[in-house]
Amino acid sequence: MQNLDTQYIRSVAKQNGYSISVYSAILMVVLAILYFEAPENLQLPLMFLMGCSVVGVVMGVFKIQEPDVSFMLNNQGILYHHKRGFLLIEWENVQRIDIPKVHQGLESVDLAFVGIKLVDPEKILGAISLRLISHLLIEQRAILHRYLKEDCPTGTCISEITLNTDAYKSDSGITYTGLRGMFAHRMAWLRKLSGYDLLIPESAFDRPAEEFAQLLKHFKQEAETV
Repeated sequence: MQNLDTQYIRSVAKQNGYSISVYSAILMVVLAILYFEAPENLQLPLMFLMGCSVVGVVMGVFKIQEPDVSFMLNNQGILYHHKRGFLLIEWENVQRIDIPKVHQGLESVDLAFVGIKLVDPEKILGAISLRLISHLLIEQRAILHRYLKEDCPTGTCISEITLNTDAYKSDSGITYTGLRGMFAHRMAWLRKLSGYDLLIPESAFDRPAEEFAQLLKHFKQEAETV
């Protein structure tokens, strides 16, 4: 197997965190000064703007907390680095990489995600952290709802599927409970509806989803070349 240079990918979510925090903080101070000097009829709008500046500071802080590198690609596979944990997906466990689609009327629309279909989903169940599982369950819920909307117009079955807390028994006989069990059920439903076990949002990397998918395919092909 040839030696591939490691490539690091930054997250879009990390960008402009410091500038947003600084400018929002400066705006908050200026608005606070104006508030005490302004007539009473202007104080309410200034309070609203101060609230917006506080939100800006909080958003900036959350951006700063994102890891400098969100993905590391090398011979071994894909290392997804999130502030809530790590996820290693080895190339030998990757069956397919592409852009997931959803039906919109008579057309199929590309989603702003990269889909990864695994050879053996169970390989990542025991290794992924519970904090990252919790984040992925929340992050992928809206997409699952979108897929289920056509099959479940009343919405009743959607909550039953997305909040499924039943134990999950894998093909190998291992039973997963709690968050791991929920995540296993979620991956199974995503595979059934979208064809992929994992959906990675475009905000997690620094380029369009199509380009990132092509980069992953290139690394997988090169890593498997003897």
